[in-house]
Amino acid sequence: MTPTLLTGYLHYHASLWYKIYKVIFGNIIREVNMKVAAFLGSPRKNGNTARLLKEFLKGVSEKSGATINQVYLQENRILGCTGCGYCKTSTGCKLEDDMQNIYPILKEADVLVFATPIYWWSMSSQLKALIDRFYALEISEIKGKKIYLLMTYGDPLPNSGPELVERTFRDICEYIEWELVKVYGACTDNYMPVEQNAEALKEVYEIGRSI
Repeated sequence: MTPTLLTGYLHYHASLWYKIYKVIFGNIIREVNMKVAAFLGSPRKNGNTARLLKEFLKGVSEKSGATINQVYLQENRILGCTGCGYCKTSTGCKLEDDMQNIYPILKEADVLVFATPIYWWSMSSQLKALIDRFYALEISEIKGKKIYLLMTYGDPLPNSGPELVERTFRDICEYIEWELVKVYGACTDNYMPVEQNAEALKEVYEIGRSI
């Protein structure tokens, strides 16, 4: 092999191995540095929705080195948006409550997980209050995130409650430029607790592992 051919051969393989290195170790670095923010919208800290979210986050933690920040909305003071318009003429929201601590979590996370029971064909009031306060943020501050929606509900599908909430989230994601990766619901028909629903726990665990 001539020196010219040898140089070309070595250059080609060095370039190839560098690309392989970037793919393998780049993915590992992204997993380790990934930030996941999970918002529990149920007022019950140990209820069905909380159990579903717990299993999802177990899958996340066992698969990756992601940093997980779980926010129990019921324990946070989140005032309803007053529509005052302050955030459109100034920076941020003028309401002084726990959203001031939650806004940085929203901005810094790569993945957002929203977990809610279905109450009266809609999401919980705790989660709705959180989402309404997104109004104070610029889309450029929070766009490009991956979204997971977890729901629990009492009647099996077809059920317009979870269907309406899913539609709402699809519209939100389209507007904010989020990727709605997965929607998962667990039915508690006949008062069957999620804790006893082995199939649901296994499925949501695997979804967590897949992020």
